[in-house]
Amino acid sequence: MKIAVIGGGIFGGTTAIKLAEAGFKVDLYEKNPDLLMSASGINQYRLHRGYHYPRSLDTATSANLAEPIFRKEYGEAVVETAGNYYALAKEGSKVNLKEFSEFCESCGLEYEISNLPIINPESVEGVVKVRESIIDPLKLREIVNCKLKERGVNVFLNTEFKESFLDRYDLVVNATYANLNFLFKDRKDFQREYQFEVCEKIVLKLPQQFKNLSVVVVDGPFFCIDPYADSGLHVMGNVVHAIHKTNNGLFPDIPEEFKGLLNRGIIKNPPITNFEKFIESATFFMPEIRDAEHVGSMYTVRTVLPRVEKTDERPTLVYKVNDKLINIFSGKIGNSVQAGIDTVEMVKKIQATL
Repeated sequence: MKIAVIGGGIFGGTTAIKLAEAGFKVDLYEKNPDLLMSASGINQYRLHRGYHYPRSLDTATSANLAEPIFRKEYGEAVVETAGNYYALAKEGSKVNLKEFSEFCESCGLEYEISNLPIINPESVEGVVKVRESIIDPLKLREIVNCKLKERGVNVFLNTEFKESFLDRYDLVVNATYANLNFLFKDRKDFQREYQFEVCEKIVLKLPQQFKNLSVVVVDGPFFCIDPYADSGLHVMGNVVHAIHKTNNGLFPDIPEEFKGLLNRGIIKNPPITNFEKFIESATFFMPEIRDAEHVGSMYTVRTVLPRVEKTDERPTLVYKVNDKLINIFSGKIGNSVQAGIDTVEMVKKIQATL
């Protein structure tokens, strides 16, 4: 079988690698000038084990099972920090410390009740030290490119896959994340609704006491900081202020002023930023973060299932659209290798029916 994989993020790249390892002839299409330039290269870079999702046992369990599989495939891109901590907000959290502890125990997640000097003790019910790692996005891109070359995958950069290309292939795998509905637009029964978020990640230089620490305040309208690989910088996310625009539908509705900012890496002195709001909302929990230096911001489109506010679930879905097309809805980066494996199994089943 000749297979096209559309989308050169971590899910598309990994799926192309796994299909080639299984003996299929694979072409990979990416519209950007390099791989992992969109959401796969602009995120919080945390290799999740599930701690972040105490309201979705399915997401937590999936992340925990997938993490060692990802680590085996891409271990050279996994970076250990000086410590990973989850702080339970005293007010506004949907989960308290007791519930979080019970959640960790039910999922088999190691944790230790701890403390962290950079956190205002009046702001949290408790602090939990956990076992998680982060991902070096540049190293991950390098490994994916190398594996694709070694497996003989034909990679077409700066190339948008067109519907007219379908006839060239026995099967197409769509891993375009925010653009899953671009094929078969005339078939509404093939399309699914998603929630699209134009997001900002701010890159910070923090005081020395934050060095190489990863901290998440849960579980509500709070924030997180994670080391940006070994750069000495941090990436900051915020449940509220990171999102500049949200829409539910078949495609993202991107405001004109953001089109030139998306997926361009770190932009210094960006014309649009919520930096001040990020810092203001974090200062109550971490007073010393007010001394943060804004190095720049990164912008991308995040895609999640609509109307999942109650659970905040982030599943990874591999599903057959029709006899020609398989879609991969990407959840957490750590699930990308398992998604590639699942796609290979689905392709083999389709092949067996031909």
